[in-house]
Amino acid sequence: MQMVMKEQLDDLLRAIADDLDIPDHLYEDAVLKYTDVGEWLAQEDSELAQYEPDIFPQGSFRLGTMVKPINDSDEYDIDLVCHLKIKKENTTQKELKERVGKRLEARADIKKILKPSRRCWILDYAEPFHMDVLPVIPNVDRLPNGILLTDTELRLWQYSNPIDYAEWFKEQMKVVFRAKRAAMAKSYQMSIEEVPEYEVKTPLQRVVQLLKRHRDIHFLDDYKNRPVSVIITTLAAHAYSNQADLFDALTDIVQNMPNFVERREDGKWWVENPVDPDENFADKWNEYPERREAFFGWLEQVHDDFVSASQKESMTKSASALSGPLGRNSVSRAASSLGYQPSSLMIKSVSSGISVPALADTSHCQPPVFREIINPQARVSVSGDVYRRINGRKKLWKLTSKPVPKGVALKFVASTNVRQPYEVRWQVVNTGAEARSVDGLRGGFDRLPFDSGDVRWEETGYAGTHWIEAFIIKDGICVARSKPIFVRVRG
Repeated sequence: MQMVMKEQLDDLLRAIADDLDIPDHLYEDAVLKYTDVGEWLAQEDSELAQYEPDIFPQGSFRLGTMVKPINDSDEYDIDLVCHLKIKKENTTQKELKERVGKRLEARADIKKILKPSRRCWILDYAEPFHMDVLPVIPNVDRLPNGILLTDTELRLWQYSNPIDYAEWFKEQMKVVFRAKRAAMAKSYQMSIEEVPEYEVKTPLQRVVQLLKRHRDIHFLDDYKNRPVSVIITTLAAHAYSNQADLFDALTDIVQNMPNFVERREDGKWWVENPVDPDENFADKWNEYPERREAFFGWLEQVHDDFVSASQKESMTKSASALSGPLGRNSVSRAASSLGYQPSSLMIKSVSSGISVPALADTSHCQPPVFREIINPQARVSVSGDVYRRINGRKKLWKLTSKPVPKGVALKFVASTNVRQPYEVRWQVVNTGAEARSVDGLRGGFDRLPFDSGDVRWEETGYAGTHWIEAFIIKDGICVARSKPIFVRVRG
């Protein structure tokens, strides 16, 4: 394959994976919602408070390998764990599930969207996603992160370890992950640690997404033999060698995945859980050999489809070749974004529904109310983080130039090299029609009850582009002034 063509194919595959991924705004909305549920379960008046309930994601949402449903009108399925510190001998599986359900039902808005399932509770939100909340308890044989979960027939406790598995998965791609995160930090002009991990996408994550979509379409009429995601993800992670190029990673992974399937001395097929050697992800292959055969047959088809696409005379024809294996809609949108749009793939684009009004009139912004004698040696910078509520204990993500939803709390911290004593004064400027319509424009230097030295808390209430600045006041004079931090609140 020619170098230019290879780079173009990389771009196309990356664009397809981006289209398959959960959009950032839905990811953030989901984090906000499960954080809210977790806070409700853990409130002081909750019967569950004594068990220190903790809700966290597992599976593809945690790994960054989510894939949208084949039908654009269907919902994303987000898997959550509700961890309660209860000893196994002090509860039954049925009691565990009922305890969580009782607390969820105690809040009217949650009760309206709550549905029971055999192993979990389903939260069916108005957004295009639902969440499966699975109650679990600690597995004392696999501390600190091992868990026990309910069996579908409420007989035997099942074991899992989604936290350690996610850490193992990240370890497999750490070289490329760190390089990409560093590059993003440079473009954002922030430290590497400040770049949200969920924004970094490695070739391994994208390959898993492409494989899962190919799997979904290939087994559309043969669901019983459809390979489970954890086998695909585990084998792909084993086979990944931190290649930076997506097509190279894809072809090498598909070729090498079979090397990590074991046939043990007892004749059983094994795909070992990398964080629990006693668990065999491919256990069902020994009971249903046709599933193993279907898996290896599917891998051959994956190889043929992607190699065939790479050998086309043009990127337009490559896109057409991939539209069958990966889905016409996603490939069409990806090809269109790159300027490759064969007429046979033309479809109506799907709007994300995200809008952020641009910076509006700022004539209400007040001039500084103090004398400014800026010291060239004095410095002050402002960083921001997103929280569920003011004075929240758990940071959700780092504030960047990306839009944020309404109804979240923002914590701003001023860092300065000016020696104490000094005072930090904040100026917050709201703009836009929505704030103006309710007399919510701000542009002054108001103090708030929860201001604390170098820290300022704000809440997002109006769609628009707004900003905040910090001023360092020493002996009544402003000696340093930060650059404005722009906050884009989506409608």
